[in-house]
Amino acid sequence: MITNVATALNTIVGRTTILTNAAGAGRMFELFVMTEIALGLRSSGFSVWLQRSDGTPIRPTDPNRQFIQRGGAPSGVQPAAAGPGNAGVICFQAPGGPRWEIWNGIQFQGRSQTLHEIDIAIVPSSVGAALRLTGGSPTGRPRVAIECKDVGGNGSLDEMRTLVARLYDLTLLHAHHIYLGLTPEQAIHPGSPVGARYRAVLTYWQENRRTKNILARRTGFVRGTAPLSGYHSIEPHGEILVGGASVTTLVSSVVDWAVQNAL
Repeated sequence: MITNVATALNTIVGRTTILTNAAGAGRMFELFVMTEIALGLRSSGFSVWLQRSDGTPIRPTDPNRQFIQRGGAPSGVQPAAAGPGNAGVICFQAPGGPRWEIWNGIQFQGRSQTLHEIDIAIVPSSVGAALRLTGGSPTGRPRVAIECKDVGGNGSLDEMRTLVARLYDLTLLHAHHIYLGLTPEQAIHPGSPVGARYRAVLTYWQENRRTKNILARRTGFVRGTAPLSGYHSIEPHGEILVGGASVTTLVSSVVDWAVQNAL
């Protein structure tokens, strides 16, 4: 799996890249899913590039082409002033469209002020730029949220319940902004672009279907998870293995969503 990740990073940069990855098979699984999505976007006509933690792109002509995966305990976005030695991100952009960032292992703050780690999250680059000024966690929900599980047993109903609860706390609806003191009424703060697509909506049902929410597993799911995942619009993607057809299905689902939503 690490070979696939390294090849993907080299392809994106256009030259050999040094990978500094976090310890643990689960973290490599997250990086595998992240880089496969990036390659899928690249193949579909999006511009894709790697970016250091200080906001600078990794170019093929740079003497130091190191890509760092966040290690240690979950955290928010590190300030750019801390330098390029923290977790990198993958950026992408459709021709003439806004810029987006793919994050790995960043904590988001919910309405309860609890911090929730999202394994893979896609957010507007404006959110990343705003946070890199001082560091910290965004409040609200990413446009794409992917929970990754590199475990041997099939996914349980409790595992799906946990993801539903996490997304529930991260959802900012129109009515929430009054008591949270957040203006304007955006779906994620800070730095969300002003525009109807990113304004808070009225119901969870709407936000669940306006965003892309995925539970990706190395193994499968128990049968009882289907009603819960379907109602809350969480896509179950099981049997995510190197070279497997399920990887292609997962990547295509995210890329198709990005194209349809003009990301």
